Amino acid sequence: MITRVVLATGMLAAMAPVLALAQVEGGSFDVLASVMQTHVTEINANDVLDANRKQAQQFREKAIAGWWEFMQANSKAGPGEYCAATFLRAKRQPIPGKDDALREGIAVTLFGPGGNYRGALLAFSPLGADAAAAFPKAANGAPVRVTLTQGDITPVTLNAIYVQTGPKSPPLLAFAVPSIEELMGGMEDTWRFDVSQEGKSIASIEWHDGLMARNQLRQCLAGKPYGNQG
Repeated sequence: MITRVVLATGMLAAMAPVLALAQVEGGSFDVLASVMQTHVTEINANDVLDANRKQAQQFREKAIAGWWEFMQANSKAGPGEYCAATFLRAKRQPIPGKDDALREGIAVTLFGPGGNYRGALLAFSPLGADAAAAFPKAANGAPVRVTLTQGDITPVTLNAIYVQTGPKSPPLLAFAVPSIEELMGGMEDTWRFDVSQEGKSIASIEWHDGLMARNQLRQCLAGKPYGNQG
């Protein structure tokens, strides 16, 4: 569980959300923004040509099952820097007489230290038009008051940082965490998150294979390529 991390997150984000953003912006999320933009396009593409139908069906089932992607979120990152693990998932939307579509797509990202920012971030982002419409709108770097629920832990209301990663990329709601070690130390293999604002859920997602993702993050933080178990 991430109980102690949540409490620390609340203190840090409430005191210095703008400082945390200032330390991680400036291209820190360029690779991550590109990945998110690609998946937004894929999730929104409900109508596809017959030639792409099989590929679209495969992506839809992958999105419903949920999957992890690993990267260094900055294209100029050195070994062990800007390590990020993102879990993406959407829900099935049946459409009579047509292929199923996707709805309520969400990505949750665990982001390690990079550049001047030595803390970590736990961030949520919408994927798809419906999820984006439910997401709050704010100025880049502004604090947004939300309630974070994890598993069966008592919900905590705190400030998140609104981060716009790129002009066409979905935004992030990022919770500042003191260290990536604390964030990874609380990872469970299966874990559920819900972010709500004024009683309305704006991001809900459950991951699987969290321990595998933690191991991959540790590889990256050690300066090794993802997937290298040596």
